[in-house]
Amino acid sequence: MLKNCQKGSSMIEVIGVMGIISMITVGIFATISKIYDRYHQTAVITQIRDLQKNIQMRYATAADYRDLTKNSTVKTLIEERVIPYDMISGERIYNAYNGAVDLSGTQYDYTISFSNLKKAGCIDLLTMDWTVNNTSDLIKLQVDGKTYTWTGDGTALELPISLTDAAARCKDNQGQNTIKWTFQ
Repeated sequence: MLKNCQKGSSMIEVIGVMGIISMITVGIFATISKIYDRYHQTAVITQIRDLQKNIQMRYATAADYRDLTKNSTVKTLIEERVIPYDMISGERIYNAYNGAVDLSGTQYDYTISFSNLKKAGCIDLLTMDWTVNNTSDLIKLQVDGKTYTWTGDGTALELPISLTDAAARCKDNQGQNTIKWTFQ
């Protein structure tokens, strides 16, 4: 009588188990990466809305935004808590993608610029609905060398931006996407 006692696993079984574990690990990392990207997209949308609302409230009585162009203004806005805390690093302002946020203003309007945006975040920001009761404080939006306004007056394209146009304007390379919003 021949007795067959197999102790341990064969190499093929070990490789199979390792392959299954590897596939599960890759799937987990891909899911975490997507969740992290979606978090940044949501955060950057919240940041532009909060920043726009806070600047609007801060300058409501004067309605003169020229001092936004001064370098010392950012420090003052940070001290006054006009800039959301999650956008502050030292005396500079950054968006959720770690891109620079720049502010400038004229007597009648102001511009907020977000740089270093990923494509998905760029598309989300371009297709946001800025209207409330069929009106908007947004007067101009610039991306990829194109300008959009509500009237589309021949020198600019018309707002709102379609999903197709937004996808065409936003580049795959994260560092190349910059959006400028001008509000009144």
